[in-house]
Amino acid sequence: MKSKDKNTKWRWVAPLCGVLILALGALLWVKMEGEAPNIKLTPESLTLGIRSEITLSFSDAKSGLSKVWMGILKGGKEETLLDENFPSSGLFSKSGIQEKTFIQVIEPKKLGLGEGKTTLRIMAWDHSWRHWFHGNRGYLEREVAVDTRAPQIIVLSKFHYLNQGGTGLAIYRLTEPCPETGVRVGEHFFPGYGGHSGDPLVHMAFFALSYEQGPGTSIAIKAVDKAGNASQTGFAHHIKAVNFKKDTIPITDDFLGQLLPKFESEIEGGDKGSLIERFLKVNRNLREKNYRQMVQVTTSSEKELLWKGAFLRLPNSEARAGFADTRDYIYQGKKVDQQVHLGIDLAALAHAPVPAANRGRVAFAGDLGIYGRTLLIDHGLGVFSMYSHLSDYTVQIGQVVEKGEIIGHTGDTGLAGGDHLHFSVVVRDTFVNPVEWWDPMWIEKRIMDKLKGTENG
Repeated sequence: MKSKDKNTKWRWVAPLCGVLILALGALLWVKMEGEAPNIKLTPESLTLGIRSEITLSFSDAKSGLSKVWMGILKGGKEETLLDENFPSSGLFSKSGIQEKTFIQVIEPKKLGLGEGKTTLRIMAWDHSWRHWFHGNRGYLEREVAVDTRAPQIIVLSKFHYLNQGGTGLAIYRLTEPCPETGVRVGEHFFPGYGGHSGDPLVHMAFFALSYEQGPGTSIAIKAVDKAGNASQTGFAHHIKAVNFKKDTIPITDDFLGQLLPKFESEIEGGDKGSLIERFLKVNRNLREKNYRQMVQVTTSSEKELLWKGAFLRLPNSEARAGFADTRDYIYQGKKVDQQVHLGIDLAALAHAPVPAANRGRVAFAGDLGIYGRTLLIDHGLGVFSMYSHLSDYTVQIGQVVEKGEIIGHTGDTGLAGGDHLHFSVVVRDTFVNPVEWWDPMWIEKRIMDKLKGTENG
């Protein structure tokens, strides 16, 4: 009887040992994995400025991260910038950290680093039992440049006479290539384009003052080099204040009843709500949406001047509304809205042919909400002309049109009460007064003389 019990006990030993051996083998298989952690440095091409931010991303999907470290070479020795450890979650589980990202700020002057090249070293270890329990090591080494000197800006164009709601041109030279440069006007930024007179360091920037920006507006040239070092300088200028016209626009139910059906698919609620509620959605919300759509087009421009001479005005036309007219909308004897008219309305014969104001490339052709059928022509360096309320157009996006070429016909599409052309000039994201661009004397004095005067600058 005792012999039988003894045999029964030993009968479970072999399977249990087998299970233990399998478990130990599985553990060793997991813990002895040989894949090193991944390291990613952003940006990949790195120049350290006065204060630079880099992104370090570490990952190890198998045994998990154990330690990460980064150092920079200084005088033949390494200075530690990052050193962090991550504990394991337990024998039979991965580390609690499989991924970790750091935003690391490097300030070379505080570290005592001089100008020139140095080396950045980054390492990461995992919780593998490889290498006598030290784990697998990921390694990344990158040579980086230290550049803490800000670019210099030399203004080449002379005194700048500007009108409120008008356009200016600044020409300047930089001492080094800069990925970001241009003219800042208040909160607006107008990029500069290099290559004037064949010199990549000489830049031209057309900039604009909105109808709201008069004397006292802050204007400066800005440049940021590839290391992130920034410079800014003012320049001589004078801004002339302009008093723009005020107008009242009476609106009636009959007018709204004829106008609103074409906007039902473009406003929230469609045909729901009263006539005046729907009109306000068009006049306010849709107007703002259409402006944002336009800016998506005008923030990208040809990098050369495509136009020449004064811009053309619609032939044999009369101005019916001016640039920056403030319009009060009156409904049933009460003011219900106020908007600013950012163009000039020109009326001629119905369906009059519309010429391109100057040479350029068609950047937009289509329906644009309150503006109806619209064309935008890119004249280069951020300058665009805009033709709205057209009955039709005869050009397509990407097509180069010549000055005076017929591009469409006037109409009453969009938020128009009758057949006319709404003509605008836009500098990047800002509407400006077209009258300047129609004026040969303004073109000669404010633009061409500057170009001639800096050709050898």
